[in-house]
Amino acid sequence: MMINLKRFAVHTLLLVALIALIYVPSFALISFTGKATVAENFSETARIGSVPVSGLTRKEAKPKVQEAVTSWSKKTPLTVGTGEETLPIPTELVTFKIEDSIKAASLKKGGALQVIVDEAATEAYLATQPITYTDEQIKTFKTWLIKTSEKLEESNFDPAETAAAIDPAGEVVSSVTFMTRSAAEEQMIDAMAQVDIKAGQLMNVKTYGMDPVAASYIGSKLYELFAKTPFEIVERMPHAQLPDDLTLGYDVKIDDKTDFAVRNTQAVNYQVIATKNGSDVTLELRGTPFKETVTAVLEAEKMIPYRTITRYSATLSAGTSSDTQSGAEGKSIELYRVTKSNQGEVKQLLALDFYSATPAIVTKSSQEELPPVVTPPPADDPVDDSTDSTTEEDTTPNSDGMTDDSTDGTTNDGTTNDGTTTPDTPTTPDQPTAPDTPDAPTTGDPASPVEDDSTEGAVG
Repeated sequence: MMINLKRFAVHTLLLVALIALIYVPSFALISFTGKATVAENFSETARIGSVPVSGLTRKEAKPKVQEAVTSWSKKTPLTVGTGEETLPIPTELVTFKIEDSIKAASLKKGGALQVIVDEAATEAYLATQPITYTDEQIKTFKTWLIKTSEKLEESNFDPAETAAAIDPAGEVVSSVTFMTRSAAEEQMIDAMAQVDIKAGQLMNVKTYGMDPVAASYIGSKLYELFAKTPFEIVERMPHAQLPDDLTLGYDVKIDDKTDFAVRNTQAVNYQVIATKNGSDVTLELRGTPFKETVTAVLEAEKMIPYRTITRYSATLSAGTSSDTQSGAEGKSIELYRVTKSNQGEVKQLLALDFYSATPAIVTKSSQEELPPVVTPPPADDPVDDSTDSTTEEDTTPNSDGMTDDSTDGTTNDGTTNDGTTTPDTPTTPDQPTAPDTPDAPTTGDPASPVEDDSTEGAVG
């Protein structure tokens, strides 16, 4: 029996096609079913960043990671500063890409929590800090911020610990020289032989001595040292009246309630070095040179005249006065910090010191001054025959035998020889007084002759 090869081939093809139509869909269905049953949960050791997502699906892992990020943000976990003086860093500087992190994570091992830094917000934040970061430190800060946020850790960024903060050269960026005057000042200088001031750290004078006079003097020299730097003057109080040993414009008062303190505003460390040569002292600030040129300028010095106050006192003798208080002129001056950079010159007023004038006080007597008593000198009057002041030696007897040369027969005391009193002046100068009507005698009988006048007849 002959086989028709052509027909056999056709039937074989039809059989193969029929088998393919039956089994290919079955295999596809089996393959799809097998995929549907593959595990889509994270393994027991899987983590997204530091958040465990064991046994969770990708969809279930998202709210758990979000919850962990929110809880971390509320703790204020990030700070910046040196030692105990730290400032919070807002977590808004970083953005978490949670959904992208879960999608990219392995179900077996998990994956990293993807974080990006907001460049503009970070630069704005660093610009508000009390210290100035170098470009290298800004880069280091951003790297630290990402690594810490990825692990949702709590950490502090200390710029003083970065490699850029260490300057082995230690160039002199500011200096001042002066002479010590007491043992207390020398002890303070010995304590300042080498003082480290880390980035953002404070330095205050009372740490090195508590004697008010010595501390005020050394504090004024430190004020002059730091005025020529970008360091922040945190605390400084002038005296009410400028002491003779302090420089006008750099006056610092230190006592139980006041101190002098500065802050290192740079992101690098500096050192205050004090060297002595007998009583001669040099204070130096050493470290990385500043980006800008900083100088201190004293301007607008003025002298204020004093006034004189007059007071009155009853305890002083009339017409006297005393200088109770000497007057002293007042003073005022302005201290500026001038910063020059590529952007130009910035002039900042650091302080305006004003010392009021001390008035002069003069105390005068409040008692009324009596007019002076004038005593006239004795007068040497010449003898005048026309007056009534002749003496017995100057008299000569008249025609009637009288020893009085007056017309009325009166004596020097104004009485007549017969004992009667005559008026000083006549009532009528042109008419003489009648001699027949004399005044009644004060004593004796008017008809009897007056003693020593026996030759004179009776009047009337």
